[in-house]
Amino acid sequence: MKLTDRAKWGIATVAIPVLAAALLYVYAILPEKEDIPPATGEVREIAPSWVDRALSAYYERKTDEPIVAIIRQDIEAQVGAISPDGQFIATGGSFIRDVAISSVAEKRIVRKLAIDSGSVRVVAYSPDGRYLVAGRAFMANIHHNASVNIWDAQSGKLIRNLSGPAGPGKIENDVTALAFSPDGRTLAVSYFPQPNKGDSVHLFDVSTGERLRVMHPSSSVNGSLAFFDGGKYLGCLGYGEEFIAYEVSSGKRVQQMSDHATYALSPDGQYLAKGTSRDKILKIIDRKTGRDVKVLGTAKGYYRVLAYSPDGRYLAVYSDGSFVLWDISAGKIVRELKGQPDIVGYGIGFDAGGCYVAAVCNKYIVMWDFKKLISTARAD
Repeated sequence: MKLTDRAKWGIATVAIPVLAAALLYVYAILPEKEDIPPATGEVREIAPSWVDRALSAYYERKTDEPIVAIIRQDIEAQVGAISPDGQFIATGGSFIRDVAISSVAEKRIVRKLAIDSGSVRVVAYSPDGRYLVAGRAFMANIHHNASVNIWDAQSGKLIRNLSGPAGPGKIENDVTALAFSPDGRTLAVSYFPQPNKGDSVHLFDVSTGERLRVMHPSSSVNGSLAFFDGGKYLGCLGYGEEFIAYEVSSGKRVQQMSDHATYALSPDGQYLAKGTSRDKILKIIDRKTGRDVKVLGTAKGYYRVLAYSPDGRYLAVYSDGSFVLWDISAGKIVRELKGQPDIVGYGIGFDAGGCYVAAVCNKYIVMWDFKKLISTARAD
């Protein structure tokens, strides 16, 4: 018997929902596939993607700024570090378990360094580019105790893990800031606030993993760490908080500025760039005396990140809704950067030679040719 079109339609309207319900039932009763994390220390090479290349080209064409690369990230990133030679950028973030390594030349993520727990809170390259370190943080349902991972930056080999000061699975193991000494032999680590007002800033021997000493008294650094004066002192620079300096050899606190501000330490350690939280004033102060050297200007919102160029002549400043470059001696903004496709995070920095400036912007990394930015600004 030949079915009419109406009969076929009637069968289809009944059969399709029944089949869909059956498939949903089968899917529901199947055992859940476990999201097995990769083995700690696993290095995963990432294949090229035409989508990444197309998006990079699209955003680069939308601006007349001298952009070297716009690199798409597969997960939103908030922190990053440029290799000293400016060829690679390591990124992490609140929801990123593995360190992503992006190649500036290839304009894409080329490698991921895997860890089986925690998120990537902060990353840093050693001054000679030999090591890459990642500071871990708590991630929901994924506890950790190996707070710091030290990698061979070239091969991606995991060299060692540094345990946190608290017991296994404790949030007090979370890392908030990292910094290498100028010779690359010592690593400073700031941890989450410790119980009973315990000290949070510790120093490690990079080659052995030995905990050398603890800065006392030290609280958690919600910002950055920086060695200065040839590695004799360690500066703790808060975002909207304070500046504290320690003598490395003794671990004793030798200086404190308790003004609510965001700070950056000049490469020679003589000055501090200071963006105040209350009156939104950006100024340069003498690090030793705290006296004003130069008032640069004001911002509409809070100062989020300040970063000196390697020669100390320029200052990259990100405040709410504005990313600008200041010529410090001239006391003026030489360029406002608008070529980034997304909002700027806390990862802003220069390569060691001062050729590039880069920013982590959620789903993208943007790197500008700093020399061209400055020369263009001067020509204007």
